[in-house]
Amino acid sequence: MPLCQLSIVIPVFNEEENITSTIQTLNHVISINHEIICVYDFDGDTTLPILHKLMKQFPQLQIIKNEVAMGPSGAIRAGIHQSTGKQILIVMADGCDDFQQIPKLLSLVQGIDGVVCPSRYCSGGRQLLAPSLKFFLPKSAGFLLKLFTGIPTSDPTNSFKLYSAKIFDELELQSTVSFSVTLEIVTKAFLLGYQIIEVPTTWKNRTKGESNNNLISSIPAYLKWFLLCIIKKIF
Repeated sequence: MPLCQLSIVIPVFNEEENITSTIQTLNHVISINHEIICVYDFDGDTTLPILHKLMKQFPQLQIIKNEVAMGPSGAIRAGIHQSTGKQILIVMADGCDDFQQIPKLLSLVQGIDGVVCPSRYCSGGRQLLAPSLKFFLPKSAGFLLKLFTGIPTSDPTNSFKLYSAKIFDELELQSTVSFSVTLEIVTKAFLLGYQIIEVPTTWKNRTKGESNNNLISSIPAYLKWFLLCIIKKIF
């Protein structure tokens, strides 16, 4: 049986400038019983001293080391494995996700098993980012995947998603590169017939700190799940 209603998984990498605001905002907008699991890769991560201080204020906060695979996909997988909630929410530590939407996301999964996908690219969605590959590649990938497979989201690569924990009883996750585990989960859940609900979201670029994600080098990892979904759905 689930030990709490919601598990929130946050991969962190030197987010000392953002993590306090992230934890405080999450606890402000979420009223149900929840746990927050921050997952780090290395002992010198500058987020850790801040997290240890925050644990005194927020007893629902946990810190675990990523032992799956270095990087955000491994961290997300480690956090999911540690989760005890009926629902699992993945958020970023950098303030790019719209946490004010979380109560709405939770209301959409009452009584169902599935995935709620906040989307930057559906009607009403926005991405506050200057034109670049980081803007166009995920949007193009989402468009093509929806066109060829009918997956009911235009933004399968956005990591900000709410999952029914039951999904992970059927999935054996493999991704280790960048945030490709997000696409892996969504495509596998779709192919297994789980309900996928899309809602518009506004995504804004970080204002503090630097991202460690290299989009170009991670394309092959995303392409694997992109092609799997198309091949399985068509053939």
